[in-house]
Amino acid sequence: MDFAFSKNNYILLIIGLAFMASGLILMIGGGSDDPTKFSYEIFNFQRLTLAPILLAIGFVIEIFAIIYKEKED
Repeated sequence: MDFAFSKNNYILLIIGLAFMASGLILMIGGGSDDPTKFSYEIFNFQRLTLAPILLAIGFVIEIFAIIYKEKED
């Protein structure tokens, strides 16, 4: 039985999903407990820079994992 992906493809897919999940987790929060007060916590480095970079890296890894094909001997 031939599978569409090899073991390395699945490992790369899991790594890409981990990057994307960590990026989404880092975007959580920053809101205020009091809805009438504004919180500047939403504008920190973690939410504006780090999380989108992790998401982009995750998407690139996912694309590479899908198109990667091992050389046959």
